[in-house]
Amino acid sequence: MAETLFRIREAVIATEVVDGISVLRLERNALVPGLLQELVEQLKLAGSSKKPVILTNAGQAFCVGADLNWLASLHDPALGVADLVAVHHLAISTIVEMPVPVIAAVNGAVAGGGLGLALAPDYCIAAERATFTAAYFRLGLTPDGGASAFLEHAIGPARTKELLLTNRRLSARDACAWGLVNEMVESDALLNRALSFANSLVPVPSYALLETRRLLDTMNLRNQLQLESVAIRTAARGEFFRERLREFRERHRE
Repeated sequence: MAETLFRIREAVIATEVVDGISVLRLERNALVPGLLQELVEQLKLAGSSKKPVILTNAGQAFCVGADLNWLASLHDPALGVADLVAVHHLAISTIVEMPVPVIAAVNGAVAGGGLGLALAPDYCIAAERATFTAAYFRLGLTPDGGASAFLEHAIGPARTKELLLTNRRLSARDACAWGLVNEMVESDALLNRALSFANSLVPVPSYALLETRRLLDTMNLRNQLQLESVAIRTAARGEFFRERLREFRERHRE
């Protein structure tokens, strides 16, 4: 089992190869541009293996969205949001354009921009301790990372609006019942189940996989990402977001 650590400032992604299956672990659970840039590079490398790729996490959270400490430290947080969204959407596009199947193995909390990373893959397995929440409206922001498309496609407009309006924290069991994820397993069995599923897949030519994804993309993800990008950049210029970020900074100074 070979393992390599890739470090970009504070961001860490660990990769290992198990029975020919590439496993990419997010070892930092909050998004900064460097982490996402490295994720894009490692996805591209893993895609060249011609075998499925597993995206998972270390620690107690899969991905909780943007790193608010990082955003709060910037002179212009709205510009930080714009920079983050650009590379976040590049990561989402990279996942959906992978020439091999991508499996999300969600081992903990998912919030905000983490929804895109959990739902963009072809198959999502959640550990029983996993949770899912939108969290955007709490900051006065609109969905990004394809979340608006992935959520509506998976659970319909009514439940999508419910998650956005209420910031409800959806359990793994409820997420599975709603059709947001494909299956739920015991936390200790998550990686083994993901590896077993990956090894069970019938080999498929990259053309057939990519074209099938496009045929199923009834929401036109590329256009949706562009609409999301414009909307969240505009929202990040609003006073509501600036105030929430100031409140977050004050709480964390205490």
